[in-house]
Amino acid sequence: MLRDGYVKVNEINLHYVTEGEGELMLFLHGFSYFWYNWHHQLKEFAEDYRVVAVDMRGYNLSDKPEEVSSYEIDILLEDVKGLIKAFGEKECILVAHDWGGAVAWALSYTYPEYVKRLIMFDAPHPYTFKRELAENPAQRKASSYMEFFQKPHSHEYFLANNCEKMKQLLTKPGIKKGYLTKEDEKKYVEAWTQPEAMKSMLHYYRASSLYPFKASTKTPPNLPHTMFESPTLIIWGDADSAFENSNLDGINEYVRDVTIHRLEGVGHAPQHEKPEEVNRFLRSFLKKNE
Repeated sequence: MLRDGYVKVNEINLHYVTEGEGELMLFLHGFSYFWYNWHHQLKEFAEDYRVVAVDMRGYNLSDKPEEVSSYEIDILLEDVKGLIKAFGEKECILVAHDWGGAVAWALSYTYPEYVKRLIMFDAPHPYTFKRELAENPAQRKASSYMEFFQKPHSHEYFLANNCEKMKQLLTKPGIKKGYLTKEDEKKYVEAWTQPEAMKSMLHYYRASSLYPFKASTKTPPNLPHTMFESPTLIIWGDADSAFENSNLDGINEYVRDVTIHRLEGVGHAPQHEKPEEVNRFLRSFLKKNE
C-alpha cells in the first residue's frame, strides 16, 4: 500500500506517495500528469527501493504558488534538491517524464552530485532540443502548442466542460487504446480540478524561456556542464507527437554512459502504454548499474 505524505521544501508543501525501503528512487511527472503517472512503476520497484513519487509544485495536492516566476527552472531545481535531502539522502535514482524530465536534465547538468542514475521518459535533452527547435521545422511545428499554453487564460480553455479538451489530449486516447481506464480518467480530472491546479500547471510553460518560433531558441541552454557522467537510461516512444525522434541524434556528445530503448508505435507516455516492457528495461538497467 502506498502511503501519502507532505514535506515542506523550498518554502512550499509538496505531496508525495511512498513505499518500500532502501535506496531512494524519486519519480518526477510531467504535464498534465501527477504522481499517479508512475503507479505501475511504484508497485514494481517498491520491492527493492524506497520509491517516492511527488506531485510537482502546482499539481494536484501540492502547494500552488500564484506567481508565474515561482515556476522558473532554478526554483524547480531547489524543490528536487530539497526532496532528496528531506528523505535523508545525498543522491538518488531519478526517474522523470516530460516536464519532470526537463527539470531532471537541468538538475543533472547543474547539480550532478544529486543524481546517481538517471532514467528518462520522452523528455528531450536540453542541448538537442534547442538544436531541433532552431534547425528542424517539424519540431517547431510539434512544439507550436506551447504558444497557446503560455497565454494568460489558457487554463480556462482546459477546465471548460469538465476538462473535455484535456481529456481529449490525454485520457481518451489511452482509454481507446486500452492502457487507461475510466477510473484512471476520474483520477486525472480530480487532480486537474483541484483549486488553481490547471492555472499553476500551465505556469511551467509561462515561466519557460523556450518560445519555439523566436530566435531565442538558437542560443544554447544556460547550464554549467555539457557532459553528464552517471549511467543514464532513455526510454522513448517513437510515435510521440510532441517530440521528433531526431532529438536523440548526437546525445552521446552530452551523456557519457547512455542506453536508449525506442518503443515502436508508442506515444508520449511509455510508462502508461507499455508498463511491463518498461519495467523490464528499468530492472535490467538498474541491475547492470548496481
